[in-house]
Amino acid sequence: MSDDVWNDDVAYAFSIHRTFMQILAMWPLGKKTVFTLIQWTLLLLWMLSPLVFIYMAITGSGNDASANIDVTLYFACTVALSLKYVFITVNGRKLAKNINTAIVDWSFARNNKKTYQIMKEHAFQSKLCTLIMLYSAYICGGLYILVVIGVNLKDIFLQKQMMNVSNDDVDTKNRLFIIPCGEFGNKITSMQYAIILIIQFIQLIIICTAQSIADSFYINVSLHLSGQLNVLKTKFKTFANKPESQTNHRKKFINLVNRHCELMELHQNLEGTFHPIILSQLVITTISIALLGLRIIFCLKSNNYMEFIKSIFVLNYLFMQALLYCYGGDFVQKGSEGIFHAMFTTSWFTLPTTLMKDINFAMMKSSHSFRFTGGKFFYVNRETMIYILKTAASYVSVLRIALKDY
Repeated sequence: MSDDVWNDDVAYAFSIHRTFMQILAMWPLGKKTVFTLIQWTLLLLWMLSPLVFIYMAITGSGNDASANIDVTLYFACTVALSLKYVFITVNGRKLAKNINTAIVDWSFARNNKKTYQIMKEHAFQSKLCTLIMLYSAYICGGLYILVVIGVNLKDIFLQKQMMNVSNDDVDTKNRLFIIPCGEFGNKITSMQYAIILIIQFIQLIIICTAQSIADSFYINVSLHLSGQLNVLKTKFKTFANKPESQTNHRKKFINLVNRHCELMELHQNLEGTFHPIILSQLVITTISIALLGLRIIFCLKSNNYMEFIKSIFVLNYLFMQALLYCYGGDFVQKGSEGIFHAMFTTSWFTLPTTLMKDINFAMMKSSHSFRFTGGKFFYVNRETMIYILKTAASYVSVLRIALKDY
């Protein structure tokens, strides 16, 4: 199905992601041409380009603990983003089926007021999460850049006032980059330094955009699936309320069971696409939160408030990323569990005996809830967020004791 055949409701739910994902050459419904392949390859290389600066920082000498943490965070962020970019593109056909199904769902939603209300509520939540992630990424990235520029300007002006020297004599050893480069700043001129800052600025903007869009796309398709599960739950509750013939009841029941099977397939599409992404993201988030927590402690002890502010910005975004992935899985799980309870609370006792037996089998099938996993190792729900915070806090405690003499 073409993504050009959209109504206003579909545009409300997916227009932001379609716009940004078309720019990033990762929109599942986009046409696959030579141009899009070249565009995708160039963007992937550009996303991996920060590894050049990271390599300079790793191989350089004289890095302090804060710089090493920055290097680790940028490396983890680059790897996680590349995995999201590749897996979403590789599984484009699966995701295209989910989006096409969503388009069909929205095209018939207005025929039922209750269905439309449920879908609209989930679409609003999805759009709110998308905007929060986008604005948070840009605000965090922008403030991070301002801190880097502010520190550089402060160092330059202080050197000029204390040493009373010209621009060419200003010490460049303490130049701060957006992406750490080790001692690379000592080997370049001021003009080259400005060019490198512009390149890193563009890299950071692309990283922020791609990260926030990939994360919010996950919550978007997850919330739509959750909404459809809630719609199905409502229909299961009421399908036996009106007295009808056995044939009509059976037709309704078969349609509901077929819809449940279709939603199971859509869930498997999302699970197959996102389970490696969820695993890598949550592992990286846990380690990053621990490292940032340790750096915040060191910054407070040394009164380094600039690094403290930078750490708070990044920590805030990491928390939101973890919440997004955990609560997306939780919404889908709760929605699927609701179908089992809806079958139990329906007026099944008014149905013919043969249909009652069919409902029993359907309840057995629906007792297996839809769950997202992290690499098929663990389930992802709101409890996972608690485990992430506990694990990160344990890492911070151990590292703080191990490094207290440094």
